[in-house]
Amino acid sequence: MQNAHERFETVEFTKRTKDTTTRVRVYIDRAVLEPTKEENGQARAHLISMIGGDSEIGALWAAVTEAALLDIRLPGRPEITASLGPEAQCFRGSVAVPGRKRPSRHLVAVSAELAKTKPGADREGRRTILCDDDPVFVLYRIASRYGLPVVPEWAPWFVRELNQRKAIRPLTGLGCSPVLVSGTKPAFLKWIGKALREGLIRIPKENGSITWKLPRNLLERSPLEAVAGGPLNHPVQEQPREDVGRVVNQLGAPT
Repeated sequence: MQNAHERFETVEFTKRTKDTTTRVRVYIDRAVLEPTKEENGQARAHLISMIGGDSEIGALWAAVTEAALLDIRLPGRPEITASLGPEAQCFRGSVAVPGRKRPSRHLVAVSAELAKTKPGADREGRRTILCDDDPVFVLYRIASRYGLPVVPEWAPWFVRELNQRKAIRPLTGLGCSPVLVSGTKPAFLKWIGKALREGLIRIPKENGSITWKLPRNLLERSPLEAVAGGPLNHPVQEQPREDVGRVVNQLGAPT
């Protein structure tokens, strides 16, 4: 990846005490932000991937756990002030950089709301934050979270339905194309049943397992790969799903 360093932006944390002001700035390669509708309001951060030294990353980790405000700079945009909110999750690691004795530290901070979108978590939730707007990925993640009986071939129809119902909107991203999907399991099941009855989608004739061929995951496409001189050892995303023939009985749709 040529000029990978140019694809990094920065996040800065400022801590003020009675006598001193301390500023800590690190580079970021991925971010998912939800801007506020109010002018000059505080944005909500859902994911920030940061890289820096031991002390800098330690300071940012403390700031995230305290739900502190962070100043984020993205290309072509004014500075954004955002917080990951309470109960944010942090994942720490190291990136070996060729030519340097010590590895850089890598911190991925995830909001509590984004963490709840993992498969099977918080199935009563109405909002799903996704880091990619690829139609197959959108359908896969929604189906995994809510336990929906679907097949990959329904992805174009599903995204059209989301757009027609204004149930999907873009978020602000760095190195990704995040979206916010609104809806519940009963609503999605109702859409699927109606589409099956109207012939907009069909149940596959073949029985058996289904393989989802998804885009490379978020960090595999990161400029950190170029900095590290190789992949970050994340698994290939090719996920099996159960047979969806049971959708007929669930939705009362004709075969």
